[in-house]
Amino acid sequence: MSNDALTKEAFKEIFEDNFEMTNYAIHLAQDQIHAGNEELNVTELLHEIRKHPPKVQKPVEQEEIATHE
Repeated sequence: MSNDALTKEAFKEIFEDNFEMTNYAIHLAQDQIHAGNEELNVTELLHEIRKHPPKVQKPVEQEEIATHE
């Protein structure tokens, strides 16, 4: 299986910049961890983002991140 689909170029059409993508991925990962997903895998998470991109991209606020700590 090729990881070409996991390069930052592959996500350019979904996210405006790398920070937006990273914040979205972190938010999704935090949600999965809090839901009890002990089998969380970064590669699978990125594939899910490609399959189901966010409909409305909202920035992850610092307050949201602080509430997960």
